[in-house]
Amino acid sequence: MNRLLLVSAFLAVWSAVTGQTVGLMLNAPEAFDGYTLVAPATATRTHLIDNCGRVINQWDSEYRTGESVYLLEDGSLLRTARLTSEVFNGGGIGGRVEHFNWDGDLIWSYNLATDTAHHHHDMAYLPNGNVVLLCWEYKSPEQAAAAGRQDEGPLWPPMLVEIAPEGAEGGTVVWEWHAWDHLIQSVDDSLPHFGAPSENVTRFNVNYGPVTGGGFPGGASGGDWFHCNAVDYNEQLDQLVLNSRNWNEFYIIDHNTTSAEAAGPAGDLLYRWGNPQTYDRGSAEDRAFFQQHDAHWLLGEGPSSTEGQDPAMTMLVYNNGNGRPSGDGSSVDELILPWDGTSGMYTLPPADDPTVPFGPAGLDWTWPALPSMDFHSHNISGAERQPNGNTLICEGNKGRLFEITPEGDIAWEYFTAYNQFGPIAQGDNVFGNATFRAYRYAPDYPAFEGRDMTPGDPVEGNPIPNDCVTYPAPADTGSTAGFGTRPGHFVRIGPNPADGRFFLQAEAPIGWTLTDASGRTVLRSSACAFSHVVETSDIPSGVLLLHLLDTRGLRINSPRRVHIQH
Repeated sequence: MNRLLLVSAFLAVWSAVTGQTVGLMLNAPEAFDGYTLVAPATATRTHLIDNCGRVINQWDSEYRTGESVYLLEDGSLLRTARLTSEVFNGGGIGGRVEHFNWDGDLIWSYNLATDTAHHHHDMAYLPNGNVVLLCWEYKSPEQAAAAGRQDEGPLWPPMLVEIAPEGAEGGTVVWEWHAWDHLIQSVDDSLPHFGAPSENVTRFNVNYGPVTGGGFPGGASGGDWFHCNAVDYNEQLDQLVLNSRNWNEFYIIDHNTTSAEAAGPAGDLLYRWGNPQTYDRGSAEDRAFFQQHDAHWLLGEGPSSTEGQDPAMTMLVYNNGNGRPSGDGSSVDELILPWDGTSGMYTLPPADDPTVPFGPAGLDWTWPALPSMDFHSHNISGAERQPNGNTLICEGNKGRLFEITPEGDIAWEYFTAYNQFGPIAQGDNVFGNATFRAYRYAPDYPAFEGRDMTPGDPVEGNPIPNDCVTYPAPADTGSTAGFGTRPGHFVRIGPNPADGRFFLQAEAPIGWTLTDASGRTVLRSSACAFSHVVETSDIPSGVLLLHLLDTRGLRINSPRRVHIQH
């Protein structure tokens, strides 16, 4: 068993002893040091925390989040907000965008929430300050039938709307794209868009997928047909990627168009991947995604990346894994896109062979290798690649955030400690802490320049004291320094106060001594290990000093106080 697995095993025991339910579970030296943005789906507050789970900044709104939240380079917060609707009742409903400065003042807002169009889930911030909103638009049963849809009922196809902010509460629509402009149907040659989906692979088959029942998402009274849940912008290519949960694929479209051009062939799909059944070029066995979230460009950074690879070619996806043939279980998936840098185009399937789908044939990297229920979030969730090669994962339903190394070991773990009622008390049963996504920002991110980054208290109520420290990577190599060279070693003690025993866990093998106030040794361990169980039942109540020892038996840093209470 490697070191990080030992750490994880120790923490499972430690958490059981202390009753820990939220907040920081693990911060190992292998974690990428930075600041993580956390916005619980049920709450109106957004937190920025350090790797020890301590609050650096927070922002409050009058509205619960509409899912996505971003920290911009100027230190401001761009968040979605939830507005109710009598027409649109699908999951991820938003309707409002809010822009706060670092100090928490609302400096701009914009509502897009009508009976015919409603923002939801996500948005993309553009370099010029504009915002691209992911929206539903309403199509009546009559409009759906006129387009060749055979199922009765309304449809909510996706559209993208680019807003140029104006004033404190306004904006101008400067660009838009509608999936409804890019349909194909093969049932009625007297209706528009007639043709074979397998021969029109850059268009949407209007008869793919039934309207889901049960009232969510969309349901009997609506038609959240695609259930798109993510949009991301590639500045280098001026392209957008749109992710569809219900169709189990993502789409790349050209943003370098006018709205009029986007309504025509120029707005057809540049690329799609995940489920070739949607365009009749595959079967169920060819499906790669299972209600996935958070498709976004990696810009060539990842385990599958190769030296000299075009930065436009890598996509990362949180694959929720609902309905896998092997059973429900999530994964984080990465693929290299078939991008031709010379022609500036994605490779399309051959027109003369309607059996060949969009490539690649499979994923280039996935974690875990064999998905299981041990890691599963049936909706929301996301993943983000860190500069050191680690991957930060948001297992959204559980409010669980954790970071894995390229080898798949857990280096950092945190459970969202806030819900609609405020901070969750440590040890309480946890509910309402589901988290759409989480983003980590490096210490040198421009937003932090000149800011007071002094950490405050942890988010949770009644936090468990710990000796957590952060581990900034050396500037020369990007790797962690050797044990015994950095101030404040990662050492966790719990419970503290202790009754019959306490547990000790460290980043590297250590020994220890317990001394009283006079310096007399009360207990000592000559064996160096990553974790220790220290029996204290025979020690009188009082305060002792815990001294850490390196492999040479030399003391490391300042002693830690341990309270013995019987």
